Amino acid sequence: MTNKVTVDPGKLTQFSAKILQKVGVPREDAERTAGMLVSADLRGIDSHGVSHLGPLYVKRIKEGIINPKPQIKLTSQAQSTAVVDGDRGLGFVVGHYAMTEAMLRAGQTGAGFVSVRNSTHCGAASCYSMMALPKNMIGISLTTGGRAMVVPGSVGRGGGINVISVAVPVAGGAPFVLDMATTVVAGSKFEVALRNGQTTIPEGWAVDKTGTPLTDPKKYATEGALLPLGRLPETGAFKGFGLSVMVDILCSILGGSVSISELLTQPNTTLLANHFFGALKIDSFIPADDFARAIGGMVKVYHGLPKAPGVERIYLAGEMEHEIEKQRRQGIPLDPQVIASLQELAAELGVEYDL
Repeated sequence: MTNKVTVDPGKLTQFSAKILQKVGVPREDAERTAGMLVSADLRGIDSHGVSHLGPLYVKRIKEGIINPKPQIKLTSQAQSTAVVDGDRGLGFVVGHYAMTEAMLRAGQTGAGFVSVRNSTHCGAASCYSMMALPKNMIGISLTTGGRAMVVPGSVGRGGGINVISVAVPVAGGAPFVLDMATTVVAGSKFEVALRNGQTTIPEGWAVDKTGTPLTDPKKYATEGALLPLGRLPETGAFKGFGLSVMVDILCSILGGSVSISELLTQPNTTLLANHFFGALKIDSFIPADDFARAIGGMVKVYHGLPKAPGVERIYLAGEMEHEIEKQRRQGIPLDPQVIASLQELAAELGVEYDL
């Protein structure tokens, strides 16, 4: 394990925003993107935080893959639904715009859904589903990822590392926040493993081009493909694959884009991403107080289940991240490699490194 460096979340957000502005991102969009990146680190989602600032977002802006000043527009809309074209903008900016549209519609009709095409990588999906929580809504966030999943019965990279997030308010407690890839793990877990100096990863995460288990994290980028949830056909791999295809339908085909399976056959689409956002206004279904009591009762039952030997607490989705965030408000631990990449960005772009 590497020795991590602790940085102030506020300073990290300001620094990241300055970096993005240096490569042409407008101030408001830069601050929004930086805030979402840091929020992932705050919640312990280190695979989707500021470690990607330089190697992914700044790099792709410089290469012309990400448009720093997109003209985001609604290409079709109805009372409860819409389609957004992101103009290859930063996924954070496009995603925030589209989720806001979904919540606006939910506020008016009880439910709002927006499919997004022509966007780019948007970080942690929970950033968007959690936007609904302060409005006492249930948030839904789906996104396509890289084409790196093994399709059951096939070999090599054939399906998407597509992502599902659902956020539900829980009165008096941590919100329920599901944020999961449809593969066994997210692809960025390999980056984290390498930063931590791991020479092996658990068998069952990935396979090589022939379908043989791959346990060397260094080989994943060139030789590996992720297994779907369920891992093997006999243990339920069709569930993960099915969820991945479902996400692709809602994010891509419903919005008039190409599916993840077609990306490599279409020009200039390999690094694009599509999204789908939804919001459900709770009191359009049942009174908010009744919902809060029911959720509280459900959580209490799960917490009270008999515990296996050595287990102190049973966690629902989002509770562990909620605890991590409370701890990290005092400082976010970053790997030395991440610190080095931020220092390089500062020197290259003429931004004071003050973390």
